[in-house]
Amino acid sequence: MASRKNRSGKTNRRSPRRGPGFVDRLLFRYDALIAWISGHRWHSIVIAVIALFVGSLIGGYWIAERLDLRGSDRVARDTLEDMKRSAASQPAPPETKYARIEDLPSFPKYSEAEPGKPLPTLEEKPRVRQVAAALSPEQTWRRNAVPFRDLNSRPLVAIVIDDVGLDRLRSKRAWELPGPMTMSFLPYAKDLPEQARAARARGHELMLHMPMEPNGRNDPGPGALMVSMSDAELRQRLLIALESFSGYVGINNHMGSRFTATRPGMDVVMRQLKPRGLMFLDSRTTPQSVGDQTAQEFGVPSIVRHVFLDDEETLESVRRKLAETEAVARRQGFVVAIGHPHDATLQALAEWLPTVQGKGLALAPSTAILRKRNGWD
Repeated sequence: MASRKNRSGKTNRRSPRRGPGFVDRLLFRYDALIAWISGHRWHSIVIAVIALFVGSLIGGYWIAERLDLRGSDRVARDTLEDMKRSAASQPAPPETKYARIEDLPSFPKYSEAEPGKPLPTLEEKPRVRQVAAALSPEQTWRRNAVPFRDLNSRPLVAIVIDDVGLDRLRSKRAWELPGPMTMSFLPYAKDLPEQARAARARGHELMLHMPMEPNGRNDPGPGALMVSMSDAELRQRLLIALESFSGYVGINNHMGSRFTATRPGMDVVMRQLKPRGLMFLDSRTTPQSVGDQTAQEFGVPSIVRHVFLDDEETLESVRRKLAETEAVARRQGFVVAIGHPHDATLQALAEWLPTVQGKGLALAPSTAILRKRNGWD
């Protein structure tokens, strides 16, 4: 068709036809989709179900994660607010020193003895002279022992102070008493290597006071050996305690009226002590203890406790127990007495220790009792 001219004489041209817009293209695709769905109804249903399932999974996980994050944030904020309120409402704790684990506010009361049962005095006959591998110079108990030569001229008295290290003030009072005595340190005491070195410098022998499970509900403290534990757990806990400090001659049980009466657990203990050349002092917190017997069967050098000094924490009671200690030493030639860093015990010992030599007795380290009990020179 020929183009027309307008009045000005210029040629009039038609505007080019505009292409389909975005909405037109969208409607066209929608119509095509509807047509395909109509022609493929079952395929469409299957695809729709799969899409809904996948979408619900993704959406559900996303919503759950958001809710969990909000809940965690809320719990964290609430906990921090509670801590701030508690800190603001409570005065700063005083610098308190404790002589005993039962004095600590976070620990329940306990006793070395079984609940309601006082621990009896024990006596034994000296063993027949034994020639054993325990006399090897490589043994740790011999290397760390306080030197003591006069085994036979006088009855020997070994005083063992348990629970050392918790209260530095009373622990220091204990190792500043005349010796030689034996200081048995709890493995969870603070500044343990420093305290042990200070005690050893005063001429006292060192032991590790190993927490073990008692009868009843008494708490032996952290890291205790429990009857319910596997051999691997027992070995791990014992190894941690054995590495807490150095220079000790062996271990004795802290509490343990239940654990020391069970053979499997004590077998594990002796298997660890034997290759390390350490001795075992059976505190005999129960008459059913198999500690000393198990030690003998494994070839671990051992002694037993004969007297407990402070079942009653009064000055007069401790004095009576010290008199009983003297009597046992005279009857059987040696005695092991265990006490604790209680005020009454420390005062009674401060009075009694200077009189020992004048009474015809010899204050001795625990290793001297071990040698005399077994007939070792």
